[in-house]
Amino acid sequence: MKKILLIIFFCPIQVSLVFSQTMKEKGFVSFTIGAAIPAGKFASNDLFDKSSGFAKTGESVSLSYSKFLSKHWGISVDIYGQRNPLNTNALESRFSETKIYQGFSFGSDPNNPPPQTTYAIYPNWKFEKKAWLYSALLLGGNGRWAVGKSNTTELITKVLIGVVYAKSPELKGSSITDTATANIVQSKSSAFGFIFSFSGDLHYYLNKVIFLSSAISYTGTNQITFKDVKAILTTTKGTFGRPDYSVQQSTTTGNGKQMISSVNLSLGVGIKL
Repeated sequence: MKKILLIIFFCPIQVSLVFSQTMKEKGFVSFTIGAAIPAGKFASNDLFDKSSGFAKTGESVSLSYSKFLSKHWGISVDIYGQRNPLNTNALESRFSETKIYQGFSFGSDPNNPPPQTTYAIYPNWKFEKKAWLYSALLLGGNGRWAVGKSNTTELITKVLIGVVYAKSPELKGSSITDTATANIVQSKSSAFGFIFSFSGDLHYYLNKVIFLSSAISYTGTNQITFKDVKAILTTTKGTFGRPDYSVQQSTTTGNGKQMISSVNLSLGVGIKL
């Protein structure tokens, strides 16, 4: 029997440099927002892989403080948040072509076919729009490098690690026809994990205090475990009130595991302290 437990998460980085800074400088604070593009298993739409996240491009936000301990090296602390919607189009497409066997196992895996021989395919699935959510606190080192000779642009690089709090999305979908219906509900869950980030950030100074920033970063987590995720599948056949009408329901509860990774592109503004 092939049971499905859809558990479907992500972080940023930076680098800085200044005109003629001294050891007494206080660093800078920056705020960025941008696109969070899921990567790896987090972006996978394979219905028969429990580590698939079915995540779409979402949004990220970051508040960062960096302090330089020397001309080129320092430390950074980031507070980070991200949201990635479920790819409901992919879910609807996969479920609409999947065989659901008596006993509520999902079929079409050639390497592990279910023992049942009677199955039904329920078309026209529709899923509610839900999203992955997570927030993180990261700490690490940074570096800064001058770009060009104008003393107005610098590159800030960061390598950070930290703790992430993630929430998996609730899953609600249904297929309705004149002669059959199917409905699946999966509970949401939350868990803590570890996160890391690598980033590069270009700072363009408008004056000696204010700068604009554009950043690219990669973030990833360990395999986060979401405990006690409950999934309920209900199907009906026939017309309600007639002798051929039948209804079946299956409930499964278990742990889901998800690695969350993404590439983030963001823009923002900062202040030199």
